[in-house]
Amino acid sequence: MPISNKDAMHSELNKMQILALDDKSVNLLLLSKILASGDYENVVCITDPYAIEEQIARQPPDLIFLDLHMPSRDGFDVLAALRPRLSEPDMLPVCVITADMDIEVRRRALQMGARDFLVKPIDSVEVLMRTRNLLEARWLQRHLRYELERSGFENLERLARVAESRDSPDFEHSTRVGRLARRIAQMLDLGSEFAALIRETAALHDVGKIVIPDSILRKPGPLTDEEFAVMRTHTTVGSEMFGSVAASETIAMAAAIARSHHERWDGSGYPDGIAGEDIPIAARIVAVADVYDALTSKRPYREAMSDAEAIAMIDAGSGTQFDPRVVEALHRWRELAPLADAIDSIEHPTTV
Repeated sequence: MPISNKDAMHSELNKMQILALDDKSVNLLLLSKILASGDYENVVCITDPYAIEEQIARQPPDLIFLDLHMPSRDGFDVLAALRPRLSEPDMLPVCVITADMDIEVRRRALQMGARDFLVKPIDSVEVLMRTRNLLEARWLQRHLRYELERSGFENLERLARVAESRDSPDFEHSTRVGRLARRIAQMLDLGSEFAALIRETAALHDVGKIVIPDSILRKPGPLTDEEFAVMRTHTTVGSEMFGSVAASETIAMAAAIARSHHERWDGSGYPDGIAGEDIPIAARIVAVADVYDALTSKRPYREAMSDAEAIAMIDAGSGTQFDPRVVEALHRWRELAPLADAIDSIEHPTTV
């Protein structure tokens, strides 16, 4: 979504989450009435300063109004507790409300992460102006990060396609791996968001192969120990490439897959030698999807295996190379594949 799209921004601002903390209910009532007059729909008010962390975890806000002077736990203590959320990458804005005009008080609050101030008694026009300004900044920050992420992600997608064009004769291996990874995630009941995310990120699992020489990638025979050592570096290189892109859930999953899709359930894989559930679930899923598609596809060094042969090899690696639950999910997908593909073609007619 282009950050210049003001109509989209203004339509979303009134739906953003606002949290207000003050130990006096009457102050919260006044503030909530003012915000309601500005058509802000999602305002939560709490009087217990010790409940703010739980409230934020349950319903993350886009803006916090914080009373600075409370008897049991003052606003400075709250700012200290929230400091990790007030800095990168979240940059959660806090507007402090205080009757104290002391410049040192304001400086201290700003140093601790507060973004703005309201002075008691609060003025309704000023409240609405500062609310709009802080929420606009929050919206722009979020969508700028999204655009940076997408542009970086799209550049890596292009690199992954280049790498695949050197390694896969039909150029569709990564697409099929992403599609199968999504199916396996669905069989594991990991949720629709996870399934959609892994489909997108699994397709970049071999982006690090962009640095592997053709003489190794397309070698028709077995690799030497030295060549295999070079080939193994595509996992760490791929992970590091994602480190250059703005952090997000998408990038975190893509980096985990790129790094860990050659780890083994028994700990004998690479690059880190981690085992079992220490391997990210997305990487465990892609490990199975990648091998299944590789075995059933023609490669420069061998012919494609039949489905039955590929499944037999994967079954043989269950509990050693592969997570047994993921292998079981692969079997469930194969049983339901015709029905699932038919439903998918209806729900996502342009999806392959």
